[in-house]
Amino acid sequence: MGPTVKIRKWNESDAEAVRNVLQISWQEAYSPFIPKTDLDSYLDKTYTVELLKEACKNNNFICYVAEIDNTICGWLKLHVNKEENRFYLSSIYVLPEYQKLKIGLQFFNLACEEAAKLNFTEIYIGVMIQNERALNWYRKLGFDFFEEQPFTMGKTSVSHLIGKKILDK
Repeated sequence: MGPTVKIRKWNESDAEAVRNVLQISWQEAYSPFIPKTDLDSYLDKTYTVELLKEACKNNNFICYVAEIDNTICGWLKLHVNKEENRFYLSSIYVLPEYQKLKIGLQFFNLACEEAAKLNFTEIYIGVMIQNERALNWYRKLGFDFFEEQPFTMGKTSVSHLIGKKILDK
């Protein structure tokens, strides 16, 4: 049997570990098509430890961490977009060495539960086209992709697909 995964709501003291999860998982997922300098500059602009601590206080975000042996190995970020009246699964990131433990699936199921709790009937997501592994995984989970938009990290702009999944009743 594998290690015990504990999933809990995050708190401000998790900010550094979450930033580490982002940095490592981004390198693995995006470095084939986004230069490291652009990944690092986007991370430094969007997810400093201070900004993560601020996000922790923002009621429009619902975030969880996954821990194994007191090590944070994954992060889930959900976003309630009040203007669009949409519930977004904004981020699921799991450190590469923990990716076969079904943490992403646990996060996804948790996202569906949170959406249902808030009376949303569908969940939205954005995925970079070149991130084929994630795209295929979300398709397998039942997401239909219906719109393409640019997404910019640093000086690099890539195509980003917006998808939605209608939640089971």
